[in-house]
Amino acid sequence: MSRSRLAVIALVSLGATAVLCFAVSRGFNAFRLERHATSILGRPTHDFGPPFWGAGRPPSAELWGRLADVLATPVIAVVLVACLIFGAFKRVLWRVVTGIGFAALAFVINDDVVKPLVHQKFYGELSFPSGNVTIVCATALAMWIALYPVLGRWSRIITFMIGAGWTLVMSLAVVGAFWHTPLDVIGALLLSVGVVTAGAAVFEANKTTPAPPVGRQPVRVTAGV
Repeated sequence: MSRSRLAVIALVSLGATAVLCFAVSRGFNAFRLERHATSILGRPTHDFGPPFWGAGRPPSAELWGRLADVLATPVIAVVLVACLIFGAFKRVLWRVVTGIGFAALAFVINDDVVKPLVHQKFYGELSFPSGNVTIVCATALAMWIALYPVLGRWSRIITFMIGAGWTLVMSLAVVGAFWHTPLDVIGALLLSVGVVTAGAAVFEANKTTPAPPVGRQPVRVTAGV
C-alpha cells in the first residue's frame, strides 16, 4: 500500500475522530443524537435514551458480553502468534512487530487520552471510544498492512474480509452487551484506523533503500573494430 494513500486515510480518520470527540464532549452524544433521529421519524422520544437503557440490561446482554470477551484477548493472541510465525517465515518479522506497536499505541491513546478527555459515561463507565473495538480493529488493520507486501491479490482480499468481519462482530457484541453505544463504536473505528495508518505512513517514509555494495566498478567491455 502506498505511503500517500496511507497518509490520506490517516488524515481523514484522525480529523473525523477529532470532530466527533469535540461533538461528544459538548453533549452531542448518542443519547441526544438518538432523540433527534426519533423525533424526525415521528416516534415518541420518551421511550429512548438513558432512561430506557437504564431500566436494566436484557438477558441477551450477558451472551453478547461473553462473545466480546472471547473476541478480545484470546482471539487477539491467536492472531498475533500466527502473524509473527508467518512474518518470520516470510522474512518480514520486523514489519509485524512494528504493526503490533501501532495497534498497542492506538489502544493506549484510546483508553489513556481520548476517554478521559471526552469523559462520556455509559452505565457509569467511561465509554467513548470503545477500547474493545479499538484494539480489535487496530490489530486486524495493522497485521494486514504489515503482511501486505508478502500476500497475493486474493490473500489480501480474504484476510481483509476476515479482519473486517472480526471487527464487525466485536462492534455488535459490545453494543449488544450494553457496554457501549453505536457512537462509541464509530469513534473507536475512526481512531484505530487513523492511528494505525498514520504510523504505517511514517514507517514507510522512513524505510531506506539499501545502498549498492562498495567495490570495484564493473569494467565495460566494448567490441573492437
